[in-house]
Amino acid sequence: MAKSKPKQKKRRIWRTLLISVFGLGVFLLMFVAAFIFNPFEGSLPELRDIVPRGVNFFVRKQNLAEDFDPFPEPRFWQALLNSEGYGEFQDAGGGLSSDDVDGYIDQAREQFDEISTQTNGVIDVMRDLIGTEVIFAGTNMDYSVVPARLLAEPRWCLYTRVGWRAKAALGLMGFGYVQGMAEENGVKVTSQDDLLVITLPNQPPLYIKRHKDAVMVSNYTGLLDQAQRLIDGSRDEQPIGQQPAYTDGAEKRIMQWAEDNAVSAPNVIEYLIEPNAFDGFRRKAASWPDPQNRDSMNERVLASFLNLKGWMQVAGGIMFEGNVLGATGLIGLNSKQHTAFQSSFYTAEKQRRSQWLDPFLKLVPASACAAAALRMPAGEFLHAMFDALEVDEKSLINDALRRATFNGEQVQDVRDLVDRLRLAFKPRTGFVFRRNIPDTSIDKETGELMIPVTAKSPMPQVAWVFWLRPNGAPLVESLVSMLSNYHKSFGFQRVWHLPVPFGDRKLDEPVTEFTNPQIPATGTIAMLVFREFFIVSNSGPLIRDILLTKYSSITNAKSIRDLPEFAELESELSQSLSGLVWINGANMVPVLDDYLNFADQSSEMADQGWMRQMRATAEEEVRRKYYPRYPSIASLPDTLTRQGGEFDQRVRSWLDSRWAKERSNFTEDDRKTLLRFRGMAKMLRVAAIQVELENSYIRYQARIMTNLK
Repeated sequence: MAKSKPKQKKRRIWRTLLISVFGLGVFLLMFVAAFIFNPFEGSLPELRDIVPRGVNFFVRKQNLAEDFDPFPEPRFWQALLNSEGYGEFQDAGGGLSSDDVDGYIDQAREQFDEISTQTNGVIDVMRDLIGTEVIFAGTNMDYSVVPARLLAEPRWCLYTRVGWRAKAALGLMGFGYVQGMAEENGVKVTSQDDLLVITLPNQPPLYIKRHKDAVMVSNYTGLLDQAQRLIDGSRDEQPIGQQPAYTDGAEKRIMQWAEDNAVSAPNVIEYLIEPNAFDGFRRKAASWPDPQNRDSMNERVLASFLNLKGWMQVAGGIMFEGNVLGATGLIGLNSKQHTAFQSSFYTAEKQRRSQWLDPFLKLVPASACAAAALRMPAGEFLHAMFDALEVDEKSLINDALRRATFNGEQVQDVRDLVDRLRLAFKPRTGFVFRRNIPDTSIDKETGELMIPVTAKSPMPQVAWVFWLRPNGAPLVESLVSMLSNYHKSFGFQRVWHLPVPFGDRKLDEPVTEFTNPQIPATGTIAMLVFREFFIVSNSGPLIRDILLTKYSSITNAKSIRDLPEFAELESELSQSLSGLVWINGANMVPVLDDYLNFADQSSEMADQGWMRQMRATAEEEVRRKYYPRYPSIASLPDTLTRQGGEFDQRVRSWLDSRWAKERSNFTEDDRKTLLRFRGMAKMLRVAAIQVELENSYIRYQARIMTNLK
């Protein structure tokens, strides 16, 4: 019995020690929970649930740590750096050099390593602060006044999920001892209710708030107050996750993209932006695109479609999946800002893709550098195109029409002609673009080029495809007949008929070509009415190849639908889409080379052949503008028309002005821009953009397939 007493005594010592350690652990845990952070508090279910609905900008990224290897070098950087096109893009002043990026990466690494060093390795920025989920949101508008006005500085908040180390560090920053240490390093840390206030030298204060694993850093306490009300479940606040612009424009669209691409958890950047809350966008929207821009017909035409002032929200996501960059989302529109044409454009026919787009895509040769198709009222679009011409050009065409007859009847002007033709067209239009290869066909009778070109240009071949209604073909055939019968009145010199080979025979319908050497690049306008299509182009061979592509089973011609890139894209195409744009990078490079070569060969001095070809046009323009009382050039007095006379001087001035407008006048900056585009084209396999149009919104989706390895 005496031997058992020491054993019992030892057990009591161990028991007492364990109880003491356990008690100390409980005390420390209670101390940490009471004064630093609660280890058992759990996680906030959704970080976006504490972001208020009224923000003007919102960007969200989850799993940020997976995008770097090692941090802070982005995973894609080496693949981008090693791509063939990026070197050209960079040499032309685009993007950053490898040395610059490496310098920024090293600088960022040093700064984050400094944080780790100052915390004795406890805090890792990516692991503990921003690697799991981060949101940046805020507002540029002051809604406390009516009407709301732009703020001098945006009010923003960074929302992030943090680990236990960051929670502990934030808890310790509430102690005076830690705050004193921070102040010794030039950082002032104070407590304000449940907020930490951080003030750096010569900087406004930052306010930090934590709830469970969510940390908010803001320059405006109002956003933190809204976050607290959302945490408390106040009915006066709603989170951004309940805003239709976000749920419909970002959340649902991203989920659909993931389903279409069989991706369970897409690597995505979500965003919602109210563009008109930004002063720079407002100023841009007020002036561009300008429907009155005298120097750019493209901008005048674009103004018929695009009205940035009506863009209320842009929401969506940017997805990263291998060598594919995707984007999807929705643009909310203010339909009250639409013009009459835009209203008709957004409410065009509703048909499934298989009924209208797929037949068009089967026409597009695989050699095309780009193609586009859009559901829209063709008649209204023709009106918009004509209205975008300059006054003198419109007047010249209208005068020619008045000297012609359409279907045996007199035509008043282009508007009258379009109103008659619009009955023939379905509300949809397609475009095909391809590098221009000059037509060197020889006229056997004269031994000269059948289609000479004086107006040299790098412009590509372009075809404009219209869908015809039943019984619509006779109307457009009457248009072709009118142009053939009165081609001289319209400024065309010759009319040719290009046969279309079809197996061991030729199609009954040849391509009709109207020639004028002053038509840029190609010297011709070509037309064909074929079954349900009416095709207009600046190249007869392009129309011929479109027909050969349509009958690929006989001709073996390949369309873009036969390309493997289209097979990758097809699962994403909506059955209700309104428009599609397709760009082929490899086929775009030669087009850009043509522009670069043309720029290098441009001359300040007018080409004498061009001058001779344009002389008659210049004389007629000058007569009509300054001497309309004379019915013809021959009726002008010799005192005006002799060399050095008033009429002759005005003709020379007209030619000089026209040459200055038409010649290549690229600056060095213009050339660098082309080189940057060329570099981008070399990095690109295929890009496709689809849109679905409604009066109140535009749904959009893009797929960019790159050559990065």
